[in-house]
Amino acid sequence: MILLLALAAALVLAYLWGGRLSRLAGLPLRAAGLVLAAFGIQVAIVYLTPIVELPTVLRVGLYSISYLLLAVFVVWNRHMPGIWIMGIGLLANAAVILVNGGHMPMTYEALVATGKSHLVVGPEPGTYLAGSKDILLPLADTRLWFLSDIFVIPPPFPIPSVFSIGDAIIALGLLRFVPWALGTQTDSRLTGSAPLI
Repeated sequence: MILLLALAAALVLAYLWGGRLSRLAGLPLRAAGLVLAAFGIQVAIVYLTPIVELPTVLRVGLYSISYLLLAVFVVWNRHMPGIWIMGIGLLANAAVILVNGGHMPMTYEALVATGKSHLVVGPEPGTYLAGSKDILLPLADTRLWFLSDIFVIPPPFPIPSVFSIGDAIIALGLLRFVPWALGTQTDSRLTGSAPLI
């Protein structure tokens, strides 16, 4: 959810600074199809998991492929502002998901703090959070727990959520990339002379 909020904020900033969606036509974004393929794989995993229990090796393998596609996209577009920042966030998320069997761990306490405990059938470790890649897991049982979903935005915020440091870094990258992509820096976009951060 934090990524959708960051995207919305980035679009608002872009428009306030004179940016327009029409400028995307001149953006030399390479291999954008890799992003669609990667997220397609992840969406399939998320919505298949409650229906059929995917073997851990298959789930980890599919996530590995999806993050590899995203890594290729990042490398090919590294000259654009914000892309490397998003790449670091993706790497952080990939690391914690892959070492925890293809799941993003979250504690039950964090879920309760957002007021969304109704999304799970109970607090038992290993319970899936509906419509996400999250799984309930105590911090003591979580590998690389500091990269997992440990940060909470509680009510009365309109959209309470739990997010990881990787999500926060990706959000920063979006806030850098989107205003630039929709902004007035046409010359630097087309020449590829934009700064790397």
